[in-house]
Amino acid sequence: MLNRMLNRAACAGACLLCAQGVLMGQSVSKQVEIVLQYKPVQENVEYTIPSAEDSQSCKARKLEGGLRIVDGNGMTLREVLDTNDDKAVDEWRYFLNGLEVYREKDTNGDKKKDQFQWATTAGTRMGIDSDDDGKIDQWKVLSAAELTAEVAMAVASGDAARFDAVLLTADELKELGLGEEKYEQIKAKLLGAREKFTAVADSKPFTAAARWTQFNSVRPYSYPAGTDGSEKNVEFYENASAVVHEGESDIEIAVGTLIRVGQVWKVIDAPMIATAENINEVAANNVFIQFSTSAAAAAAGGTAQSSEELTKLDEQINQAQTMDEMAELHAKRADLLENLAQNAGNAEERAQWIHTLADGVTGAIQQGIYPDGPARLKTLLDTLKASEDDKALAAYVQFRLMSSEYTISMMKASGTGWLQVRSKWLEDLAAFIQEYPDAQDTAEAMLQLAMENENDGTEDKALALYSEILTKFPESTSAAKAKGATTRLECIGKPLAFTAKVLGQQDKQVNLESLKGRVVVLHFWASWMSDAAREMDKLKEIAAKYPQQVIVLGVNVDDSAEIAQQFVDTNRMNWYQMREDGGMESRPANVLGIFNVPTIFVIGADGNVISRNPLSTELLPIIAEAANAVKPAAAPAAKSAK
Repeated sequence: MLNRMLNRAACAGACLLCAQGVLMGQSVSKQVEIVLQYKPVQENVEYTIPSAEDSQSCKARKLEGGLRIVDGNGMTLREVLDTNDDKAVDEWRYFLNGLEVYREKDTNGDKKKDQFQWATTAGTRMGIDSDDDGKIDQWKVLSAAELTAEVAMAVASGDAARFDAVLLTADELKELGLGEEKYEQIKAKLLGAREKFTAVADSKPFTAAARWTQFNSVRPYSYPAGTDGSEKNVEFYENASAVVHEGESDIEIAVGTLIRVGQVWKVIDAPMIATAENINEVAANNVFIQFSTSAAAAAAGGTAQSSEELTKLDEQINQAQTMDEMAELHAKRADLLENLAQNAGNAEERAQWIHTLADGVTGAIQQGIYPDGPARLKTLLDTLKASEDDKALAAYVQFRLMSSEYTISMMKASGTGWLQVRSKWLEDLAAFIQEYPDAQDTAEAMLQLAMENENDGTEDKALALYSEILTKFPESTSAAKAKGATTRLECIGKPLAFTAKVLGQQDKQVNLESLKGRVVVLHFWASWMSDAAREMDKLKEIAAKYPQQVIVLGVNVDDSAEIAQQFVDTNRMNWYQMREDGGMESRPANVLGIFNVPTIFVIGADGNVISRNPLSTELLPIIAEAANAVKPAAAPAAKSAK
């Protein structure tokens, strides 16, 4: 590594070659000067730039494989690294207030930066420049909020290629596994998206001086497998929008339906500039959720007259020109549904109407078109709570009310305000569980609270909740995850009964039972993890250091087998990779209750778990101790069982 090349002179700085020049043998001050001259390839990266005077007090410190530049107070400003020991810098890191906010990499050794990743306060996105033109043409990680910022900046610059990078591709559309009707609907939007984008950009609604300030939408929805011929679960947002600020004006951009592909969110249509005149067109542009209360009325046994009234309201909402009109019409629709519930012929029909009412109001709240919706649900909840016979219905409404309030609060939170919102959400979950111990939504509330308990380090509370889910709600969708999480939390010193199919060879599977005699590193991962490539480099180091004593097993939880295989090939991961359909809800992930990735288990040669999800600083020592206890000659080869 680079530390073998360190200058023995008094400068004691790292001596390394880089595309920008030679640092070999330079003084500390010269090394500082050279590194501080580096600038990000991508635009709008906010990082600490010391003044000329402050630069005089900066220092260079040795890293394993590189250099760190710190200011006079010891706060990190830059880092440069040679990660493959070829005596050339291939990674550049930039810091803001001591936190890394951005890094660039040369991943193929051609002395050109091709991977760009934002971090901490700068976001989560990671992009690839495959043709070395300095522009990102493929995203590997992109959140929904950051997607809308990309769309906004593409409009500002008139950059169609930038828009293309966030537009769902034909191959990605096929991979979603949608039914024919939805497939054709999205395909039609994609075909006209580029032309419409050009028209919007040519109208110059704002300039490159505009700044993205806000993402507006509700929490993402799920389009379940089996719906209208869909083969897979699809995560999406409806009516997403962004706000950009220029001069004294805030301009709203309607981005529309967003669809998740792995760890990247994509658009399916060109954006629109939202105005009072086109609000009806914007509201009607949904793909997955198209409110049709009249259909709900028919399904719930409503009369022809009630269905006709609801149909009329739906039409009026579609024709509404302002947000006030839409809110008023949603209120009327809620009035009608409440009246239908009050005049229902039996308890079952009444419950169906109330469910429809609660779901409809919740959906309108989360789309931001019914500001008085929370108050409406609260009034309904108070009415239901007045009767002991309506406790189940009250629970149904309350869970949706508190979920809506949480969504709205998170959207409004700024700075560290999300901490208070999260605290309130946890209190609401706990109160809901106590008030409605047997409600149908209680299992989900328990699961969410247990997950948060794990994150807070209170595993005893999490275990108690998982156990309660399994006892009270064994048939719920939350039970499988709860059972796996219990196994995971209690696995130390025990064998893991774990099998999974091999990626690309679904007729084969790996069984941990067959690997006794070697230390096993079981690694749950996804291509969208932050710094995924570096995570794999650590495992390569382990596999190379202990080729006879240790076997690494990867368990991928990407939504797409193709994306997983591409990542494996690109990063040369030459150990067994396992994967089954379902992503984070796949059978292997549920068997061990996996909520986050990466998650690592270290299993000793005797087949018992030594450690679960150790810290990165603990992993190598744990493996070293376990591997050194294994006799290489006695270690069996990895086996796969059909």
